[in-house]
Amino acid sequence: MVLKRRLVPYAVPGAALIALLAVLGLADACWIEPRTLLFRDDVRIGLAAPRVRVAHLSDLHIRGDMPLLHRLVREVAAARPDLIFISGDLIHDVPDREDFLDNIAAVSAVIRALRRIAPVYGVQGHSEHQGELVTLLQQAGLEWLSNEGRRIGPGGGILLLGLNTQVGVDAFGLKWPSPFRPVEVDGLRLYGARRGEPYRNFYSHYDPAPAGLAGISGIGGPLAWSGYEVTCDAWIDEEDAGVGLSLHSRYVLGEDRSVELSRDGSRWAQGGDFGLFEHGSALKGRAHTGVIPEPGRWYRLKVRTEVKPDRLLVRAKVWPAGQGEPARWQAEGVDLTPTRAIAGTVGLWASGGGTTAYRNLRVVDAAGRVLLDEPLVLPPGVRQPAGFRVGPRGTRLAMALARSPEVPPGTPVVVLSHVPDVAMEASRRGIEAVIAGHTHGGQVRIPVFGALTTRTSMGAFYDRGRFEFAAPNARGLTTLYINSGVGMSVAPIRFWCPPRWAMVELGG
Repeated sequence: MVLKRRLVPYAVPGAALIALLAVLGLADACWIEPRTLLFRDDVRIGLAAPRVRVAHLSDLHIRGDMPLLHRLVREVAAARPDLIFISGDLIHDVPDREDFLDNIAAVSAVIRALRRIAPVYGVQGHSEHQGELVTLLQQAGLEWLSNEGRRIGPGGGILLLGLNTQVGVDAFGLKWPSPFRPVEVDGLRLYGARRGEPYRNFYSHYDPAPAGLAGISGIGGPLAWSGYEVTCDAWIDEEDAGVGLSLHSRYVLGEDRSVELSRDGSRWAQGGDFGLFEHGSALKGRAHTGVIPEPGRWYRLKVRTEVKPDRLLVRAKVWPAGQGEPARWQAEGVDLTPTRAIAGTVGLWASGGGTTAYRNLRVVDAAGRVLLDEPLVLPPGVRQPAGFRVGPRGTRLAMALARSPEVPPGTPVVVLSHVPDVAMEASRRGIEAVIAGHTHGGQVRIPVFGALTTRTSMGAFYDRGRFEFAAPNARGLTTLYINSGVGMSVAPIRFWCPPRWAMVELGG
């Protein structure tokens, strides 16, 4: 009993101190850091070019009208930058339509305010996958770069390459294995996709790339197809499997632009039926067919596009294979925006778990000429049909270099990317600088230890700030700057990692 009486006076203050620290930590993580703090990094990257002052913002993850955003815009305006770079994940993307529209309105307002300060360049991160969002932000004044380059600064003395996270991979970054492979259904060895992982977009496009095309950036052949009709049979083995067609697609070039008839079982699918969607632009109209496929049953998909001088028309229908074709189109849409995809190739789409299979793919132009007649039956030893390509033609960086204006030898090159993983490929190519985000600086950091995770293939060491890599260029270096960003993902907290933006001085 004596021992217990002696321990109580010391145990109670210890527990109270722990509880107090926990409360203070929660207050800091949930309120103080994410809502009241905002810091600025100043970065100078010496390049052989006239000076350009850039405000760099990243990972805003905007969830409606947030007071911190107004402060951010005021600080950017006070810094008087020449240009503004945004390295993706501007929006907190949610499947609820009403919440999504509120977030779009808030993001558009921020872009309009920034555009009044200076020209704004941006790249799509993981959150900017909706064509409607991409279009509205472009209308608000954001110039998207999708694996392509622009000359910036006085006299165009710097080549800026913008990399799109939605299209392509990095040479030394994490790569998801393609699910496209031979699939046996009804005794036939068909082209299909087998997935064990949850939702992610995968494509296999018809892109034979004739010898006459100019390498990665060539736009002849199927990339020039415009206004055509596609039919194809599709099969799934479980309700979550994603299956569909891609038309007018520019994906193989590195552009996030296409029309899609697809379905999956994710929370984004809004019902799980086949519907029309558009990447990189906004398709308005009756999007859903109302047809929810049964596993183990073949369905015929039919899509027709018409290109008019001022619009793109898309119609679709889906029905069980072997039954009569519906007389009317089940889904119809129109795209009036300048970014509409008026030409491009055809492809197969897969997402979600489970197995999908395809057969009898046929493409016919408006005059009735057959452009492609591919049964998608694979002989033994053949893994994909002739002329089909899984993914784009090259890495994000390779496509951006191929799709850039010509510049004089020795022109400094700067990469704007959502993810920093491209830094290793950039250094081997002798590129001077990479400006990125995505890591959130870890978002939750442990004092002394640092970031718990950065969700990149580079590891937690490359969490935030400036890093240097040896490179074959005049400086002998590739500079990587990682912005820890303003917003939050996964959990709405920041600990030991307050929001930040940066003023980056290039050249001078």
